[in-house]
Amino acid sequence: MKIKREYKTAIIVLLAVLLAIWGFNYLKGKDILNSYQTYYAITDNVEGVVKSTPVSLKGIQIGSVKDFEFYNGIEKTILILSVQKDFHFSKDSKVKIYGGSIMGGKSVAITVGKDTEMAKDGDTLQVEKTPGMFDLVNDKITPLQDKLERILTSTDTLLLSVNKILDPATQQHISHSLADLEVTMKAFKNSSVRFDQILQKNQTHLDSSFENIDKLSTNFVQLSDSLKQIQLGKVVNNLNQTIAKINTSLDKINKGDGTMSKLMNDKSLYENLAKSTKELENLLKDLQANPKRYVHFSIWGRKDKKK
Repeated sequence: MKIKREYKTAIIVLLAVLLAIWGFNYLKGKDILNSYQTYYAITDNVEGVVKSTPVSLKGIQIGSVKDFEFYNGIEKTILILSVQKDFHFSKDSKVKIYGGSIMGGKSVAITVGKDTEMAKDGDTLQVEKTPGMFDLVNDKITPLQDKLERILTSTDTLLLSVNKILDPATQQHISHSLADLEVTMKAFKNSSVRFDQILQKNQTHLDSSFENIDKLSTNFVQLSDSLKQIQLGKVVNNLNQTIAKINTSLDKINKGDGTMSKLMNDKSLYENLAKSTKELENLLKDLQANPKRYVHFSIWGRKDKKK
């Protein structure tokens, strides 16, 4: 039995359509030859997630993002996940949105929980958002960018202040100061050259002076050695003996022994001595006032007494 050409053409077209449908769904991440279950995940933002984004479980692709739509107005967004029916996971499993590339895309994965009850078709899973590499880099760059902007602003302010300070008059003063500094440095250089010449001319005298200082220090050392050799102990002992004798004499005076003690302690003797001194003083005064009373002399000799 021969198949007509029309039937052959219809069969080929039908196979081509089925193959196109299968290829289109395969490119979307859905295999029409397998049966799928639908799960939902509610999140604040689905930025980076697109339709047909692969859904993986422990690294194996088990489905894709079928669709997403607003939930509870526009406050939340619900992800609709299409997962192959052959893969099972616990009800407390979470949908993890992570990653991110230069193009901004993200990945979706199922993180298996510990509950013994398995998730069923139509269940809603919790969402776990994990920052990707570019999110972390962005988190680090944003504060750095703010600091850089503040630094640039401060630098700009500083430059404006410097420009205000360095007006033409100030620049002229700075130029004059630098010129004066250059003159000072030249004078200092000339002085150092002259000082070096003086040192060279008087090198001999300086050497002699240093030698004299060295001799003086040597003599001082010898003098200190000589002072060390003096019997200071013997001198101290002699001094102590002298002080002891003085103390003994003072004790005798205090006790009334000797003439000195009597002079110091006998009041009557002191009064007699004072009285005698006073009379002697009066006698001397009278002698000075009336010398003829005590001394008789004649140029012509002594006259004979009358009989």
